[in-house]
Amino acid sequence: MLQNPKEAHQYNTVISPDFLEEDIYPEGYPGLVIVHYDNDELVSAHWHQGLEVIHTIHGGGSFQVEDQHYMLRDNDNLLISPYKMHQGRTVSHSKGLVKIISVTFNNEVVGRIYPFADRFLFSLSSPHANMQDRKNLDQLMISIGSLYEYQNTASAFLLNATLYQLLHSLYTRFTIGVRPPESIRSGRNVTRQILGYLANHHTENLTERTAAAYFGYSREHFSRLFRKTTGSTFKSYLTKLRLDDARANMDRSSGPITNIAADAGFPNLTSFTRSFTREYGITPRQYRRGHLQIDQATLQTNSDDLCDK
Repeated sequence: MLQNPKEAHQYNTVISPDFLEEDIYPEGYPGLVIVHYDNDELVSAHWHQGLEVIHTIHGGGSFQVEDQHYMLRDNDNLLISPYKMHQGRTVSHSKGLVKIISVTFNNEVVGRIYPFADRFLFSLSSPHANMQDRKNLDQLMISIGSLYEYQNTASAFLLNATLYQLLHSLYTRFTIGVRPPESIRSGRNVTRQILGYLANHHTENLTERTAAAYFGYSREHFSRLFRKTTGSTFKSYLTKLRLDDARANMDRSSGPITNIAADAGFPNLTSFTRSFTREYGITPRQYRRGHLQIDQATLQTNSDDLCDK
C-alpha cells in the first residue's frame, strides 16, 4: 500500500552524490503519490529518471527547475521532465491552507510498458494539448489526491487505473520532444552533479573557476562542457538562479532590497539591479512597487467579497 497520508514526510528518500532521488517508490504502483500539507516545506535539489507532476489544490509554491523559476497558486500544474534538476518550497497564500499533490513516476515500471519513456520532455504548453486536455489533467490529479487520502482495498485499484490514465494523457498530449545526450564521466552523470551543486551553492561567492576546480576541470574545459550540455554559459545560468531566488524572496519579504540581493549571492546592489533590469525589463524597486499594488488590490477584493457575504 501507499503511505498513510498523515505519514507523508516519512517516505524513504535517498539522495545520491549525483542528487538522484532513489528508493522512493511503493511496490505495485507506477509512481509515488504525496500530498503536501505543510506551509514553508523545503524540497531540496534532486532529480529522478521519471516524470513528476505537481498540482496545487490550496496554497502553492516556489519551484526551481534547472534555471527556470515557477510560482504556483491554487489549481496550477507543473510538469518536471525526467532528469531535470529541481527544488521547491511550499507557500500558503490564504488562511494558512496548503494542499499540493505530487506524482513521481517510477521509470523502471513505466519503461517496461513504454521503452525510452525517460527520453521525453514535457510542457503544459505543448502544441498537442488543448484546453480540454489541461482540464482533464486537473481532474486526474484531483482524483489521484482524493483516492490517495481515502485509501481502502478497492480504492487501490482505482488509484492505479487513474495513474495509468495520467501517464497516457501526459505521453500523448504533453510531450514537446526528446532530451539531448547527457555528459557522462566514469559512469556518473556529470551534468546532474554540476547543476545540483549550483542549485545548493548559488548564493555563495561562486565563480566559474572555483566550480571547475571543484569538479576537477580546467576553467576552459568546464566552460565548454557546461555550454554544450546546458545550452547556457556558466555566468548566465548562475545569474538566472540568483535572480529567481531574489525575486521569490522579494515576493514574500519586505526586507531591504540590498539584503535580498546579498542573500541571493550578488556581490552588490548595482550588480543585482543591472542583472534584474536586463532580465525583467524593470528595476527591483519598480517590481516591488508593482507587486505591492497587486497584493493590495487582492486584499481589497477579498475584503469586498467578505462584505458582500
